[in-house]
Amino acid sequence: MRFLINSKRFNVVSDAMFKPLLILSFSFLIIGLVFAFLLSPEDYQQGSTVRIMYVHVPSAWLSLMTYLIMT
Repeated sequence: MRFLINSKRFNVVSDAMFKPLLILSFSFLIIGLVFAFLLSPEDYQQGSTVRIMYVHVPSAWLSLMTYLIMT
């Protein structure tokens, strides 16, 4: 990994890794959203409204982490 200290080599490696990782992350995002909103079963008491937790809880943790980093 010492070869990545050189900025030209780092740019070559990071440029080569960027597109595959971008495609992989977007595909995992789409798959996760499909599983969370379409394939997950409904709750027996709350029904379909419980699915908001799949978005609300991670975004709440992310905002708390952001405030912690800013302090």
